[in-house]
Amino acid sequence: MKKEERDLLIKRIEQVESSTIQDEDIAYWRYHRTRYIKTLSSILKTFKKSNFSKIRILDIGSHYLHLPLILKKYGFDVYGFDIADFTNSCLIKKRANDKKIENRTIHNSLEEGKFPYNKNEKFDLILFTETLEHLPFRPQKMWVEVFKLLKDEGRIYITTPNSLSIRRISLQFLRIITRDGYGPKIDDILSKPSYAIHWKEYSPKEIYKYFKTLGYNVEIKINFYSYKKLLRSLSPFDLIGMLINLFSFPIKHFREELEIWISLNKEKRNSCSR
Repeated sequence: MKKEERDLLIKRIEQVESSTIQDEDIAYWRYHRTRYIKTLSSILKTFKKSNFSKIRILDIGSHYLHLPLILKKYGFDVYGFDIADFTNSCLIKKRANDKKIENRTIHNSLEEGKFPYNKNEKFDLILFTETLEHLPFRPQKMWVEVFKLLKDEGRIYITTPNSLSIRRISLQFLRIITRDGYGPKIDDILSKPSYAIHWKEYSPKEIYKYFKTLGYNVEIKINFYSYKKLLRSLSPFDLIGMLINLFSFPIKHFREELEIWISLNKEKRNSCSR
């Protein structure tokens, strides 16, 4: 991204932050702000030769509408949907109404794949950011419906943690040698809603296997990046994590996050075209 393009992106992000973001979601916004810059840079690069107003984007897991708010400033035709916990909140309802973002509610589980869209509503891009790792169910029905929402040349954009980042592996190892176990923490399982827990994080190899096993003939491009602060707290785990990240950052395959672009080839395998 050229300097003037990045400067404009930062300016628009600052405009959204100053005019829209509130106390209720400011901490989430600041935590993910660098990720938003990465995602938006990639989207703008992908569609730079297109008329943005004709590009229909669906944000699955629209949450606080952060990405739709910025995409709207560029003129994209943006939609969102999420569970009722978010879409029915007063903050999100008002924000969607004020910014004219159609934000629908999924009234049954993602597992069933019964999305609030009909067969004629198609999208050029579907966002699935920081969502894959939160799914604790068999996803076949969900993905059938996701792919049905894509135009012929449409794309899916996913961000998700890289399970092979050295920081993650090292901190899980520390939990094991301190006999704290591994995987989701007990405190999280008992105190957080299930959609807030990382049930499964993926390696790049697993991402390829995931979609191959689903039965889709897709093209997958994976990039590696990091967006979180080097020092997140003064806890021993985070101090060690900072040192590990400083060591591993130059090696891209050890970075903490995966950015995944998926394009569906015109022919689906028989198992998924039924």
